[in-house]
Amino acid sequence: MWMAAAFGYNRSFARTGVVARLHWRGTAGVSILVLATALLVGLRYEIGADWVTYLANYNMMQLLDYGQALQTFEYGYATAVFIAGRLDSGIWLANLICAILMVAGIMRFCLRQENPALTFLVAIPYLVIVVGMGYTRQGVAIGIVLAGLAEVGRSSVKLILFVLCAALFHRTALLVLPLALAPLARRNMLQAILGVIAFLVLALLLLRDQSDQLVSMYVTQQNYESGGAAVRVAMNIVPASLALILRNRLGFNNYQRDMWSVFALVALAAFPLVLATSLTTAIDRLALFLIPLQLAILPRLPYVFGRSRQTNGLLFLAVCGYSAAIQLVWLVFATYAEYWVPYKLGFA
Repeated sequence: MWMAAAFGYNRSFARTGVVARLHWRGTAGVSILVLATALLVGLRYEIGADWVTYLANYNMMQLLDYGQALQTFEYGYATAVFIAGRLDSGIWLANLICAILMVAGIMRFCLRQENPALTFLVAIPYLVIVVGMGYTRQGVAIGIVLAGLAEVGRSSVKLILFVLCAALFHRTALLVLPLALAPLARRNMLQAILGVIAFLVLALLLLRDQSDQLVSMYVTQQNYESGGAAVRVAMNIVPASLALILRNRLGFNNYQRDMWSVFALVALAAFPLVLATSLTTAIDRLALFLIPLQLAILPRLPYVFGRSRQTNGLLFLAVCGYSAAIQLVWLVFATYAEYWVPYKLGFA
């Protein structure tokens, strides 16, 4: 569906040579696709390698009052599960709430890109299917982070607020804040200092009660390795390299160009680290929040370098083919792909 929408949007560009701005609330087709994607993610049944764990946590939280629930998980996710439990809906309602937030955040980011449908298409194979349907809390957090990154260069306050909301679903989302605010250091020292203070305050408020647990889970348990971590981290190498090599030609403003360069440098540094250290799980989980780099860079290529119809078409097909290849390779070779196939829709 998203590929068809991306083709239609690209044909319009090929005819006119002008990128028209898309507004999803005024476009019935895009609105339907957004809703269908949210339902696909939210109403899944027994999908994802962590389905049993999430279901066990849901059942456990039904024995807690709201205050106890907030001490168990991040506030946002705990609230979604608590509401679902009190309505006796089952875990599907909590999943649906998270899916709607994730998809809305992704779409908010996509609307600021050259081809919103193509950008969303790039997100489908890994961010939507693997992360959104497998790592529920990280998925919704990344979606909200993307909504904040749509404000980069426009409003640092909105960016901070979105990251704060993302951290209410997964605390590691806070690590995006230094990367997103890094360009302020050489532009506005006062704003940079305020950004550092905001990061430290948020980290203190959100991490102080579970810092020992996070260190134990991701650092001290050296024998707990994340399968396929190197492959997932390597997925960021291509967009990271393009972000640095073509940094002056991708159509970003100065702030965006510097920010994506920071993301790219961190993504490139993560690959040797995941190969050379035993902290594969920590690096793998943190690298999930570098996925926005893929959405920011790859879908721009047909419109920055494809001003002729032929070149535009070839680059467009290359981006679609790249996304399809990621989906195919994951389905065929991923260790845990069997937990996603066949897809099942239901309520539990």
